[in-house]
Amino acid sequence: MKAASQRLHSFDPTQGSWARVFRVFFALVPTPAVRAMRKAVPIGPIEELVILGRRSGHDRGVLVVLAQVGGFWYVGHPNGDRANWVLNLIAAGRATVITRAGATPVGAVLLAPGEERNIAIREHTSQQKALPTRLLYRAARTYITSAGAFFRLEPLTVKGDPDGMAVAASVARSR
Repeated sequence: MKAASQRLHSFDPTQGSWARVFRVFFALVPTPAVRAMRKAVPIGPIEELVILGRRSGHDRGVLVVLAQVGGFWYVGHPNGDRANWVLNLIAAGRATVITRAGATPVGAVLLAPGEERNIAIREHTSQQKALPTRLLYRAARTYITSAGAFFRLEPLTVKGDPDGMAVAASVARSR
């Protein structure tokens, strides 16, 4: 597994209006309400990603769409390195995915432009359950492709579990 310490591709300033749209959109999302609803009922592929803060050293939780493609998990943000959790994940290189089935420690691989990243973006967009979000992501596809940061999350093995069977079982149960 390659570390997520790779650099993001450069942001295209000509696409700045989409950056503002997403910044406002995410600011309006009622995160505490979504977090509470998520605990009560399954609301699509929204899961919590806990990442070590690059400056504070404290765990930071963020709700993300956890897109599953085959046996892989993908997460991303349309504004790329303008999102603090993206910078934290790049710095840490690992996180914990919290699902209804439990917690799974994962390594994060920042995807470079190419086929896998394109698949991750397409699936991330198609797995958006809320209609306004899905439409927004589809309309901004060119921007997301140029500025977004997407990661493949790979389960890490647990100490005392050299074959990774405990982690593999938790991943299988979560979907």
